[in-house]
Amino acid sequence: MKLYAQHGALDGDKSLRGAQQNLIEGIIYSPRDLTLDGLRGKLRDVASTCPTTSRLFDPQFYTCFLADEEDARLGYLATDYTAYLGKRRRAQLERESQVRSDLESALNFQRQLAVTAIIAPNVLIPRSFNSIEAVIAKNFIRYAAETWSGLKDPRELYATVAISSQALRERRELFEFLNEITLLEERPAGIYLLVATPTADARYDMFDPYVVGGYMLANHVLALNGFSVINGYSDLLSPFLGAAGGAVGATGWWSNLRSFSLERFEPSAGMARRPRPRYLSMNLLNRITHFELHALRNRLPGVLNGLATDAGYPADSGSLPDAGAEMLQSWEALKTLMQRLATGETTEALAKCKEAVERAGRLYDNITIQLDQKSKDDHLEGLHAGLTQFATLAEIDSTA
Repeated sequence: MKLYAQHGALDGDKSLRGAQQNLIEGIIYSPRDLTLDGLRGKLRDVASTCPTTSRLFDPQFYTCFLADEEDARLGYLATDYTAYLGKRRRAQLERESQVRSDLESALNFQRQLAVTAIIAPNVLIPRSFNSIEAVIAKNFIRYAAETWSGLKDPRELYATVAISSQALRERRELFEFLNEITLLEERPAGIYLLVATPTADARYDMFDPYVVGGYMLANHVLALNGFSVINGYSDLLSPFLGAAGGAVGATGWWSNLRSFSLERFEPSAGMARRPRPRYLSMNLLNRITHFELHALRNRLPGVLNGLATDAGYPADSGSLPDAGAEMLQSWEALKTLMQRLATGETTEALAKCKEAVERAGRLYDNITIQLDQKSKDDHLEGLHAGLTQFATLAEIDSTA
């Protein structure tokens, strides 16, 4: 499984440094946060200095229903990317001609960019597969490969599948939806899979057992049927999705780049606070604050990863990371986790994942200091139960 950077605001040179240090193998760019000229410049820089790094562009077409909302936070989408993105009503997108037109516009736009593969546009399925949005989404997926083949471009196409965590819980409908995708006559090379949470910091939602199990199932079914699955905004779930068959996981440096939510584009409720620096502990399967790391690093060395980027959290500075070190540490830790857990046959990988969750629980049991809410172990129960649910749904003997 590969790790990509999920690009967003205040990138600076984070993504480029990650690619140069071989901590990430691709970058998914966000037009909301880049002028078109800026995007072209970043694509050019990565192509010249890191030619093997995959370069993708998320058209973020799922924001089309927000385009005329007052104070919507669409950034440069509203000014530099109107060649393919404009306000759409659901009734408009029920027409096949409009879907085909929007597909052609977005795909033609990307053909002019120095990307290594193409991501087709789509809308978000917000609540249920039995909805107008689901019908529209299936049409975007159905016509994507056909439209792309007509443009005679050799690059691979990924169809966007954006599903809310609520819809993911409906098992029968999920199976039917996945079945429709796998039976497509003309198919894209892969799927850019997004699972949307109500808010950008919906920790409990993403670690809900039904969400974990359904997310893994979607990767498993699509991979078994020959699709390469890129999981956008998948962050700490990436190794588990890789164990189920996912090809790529992605994450970034803010909470809204670690889970997918339209809240990022909606009118703001107020100023956000700058987050505390955190350290991704592979053995805890979680990020802890730098001062928690400092309190634990000597009394409980198991929280440390023993990787090169640990040097960015010097003990003689209270474990406060150097500028730019936090994201590099996070990528190295996550990539290493993926290499350890998302390997071998599904049964073998699933066993490794369960052991990792159980090991994290044992390490947490030895922590005696008071932890920040996000640093606690409340995600482990959902992960463990989600792994069991996936094994049942996929008919895998997880006890083997």
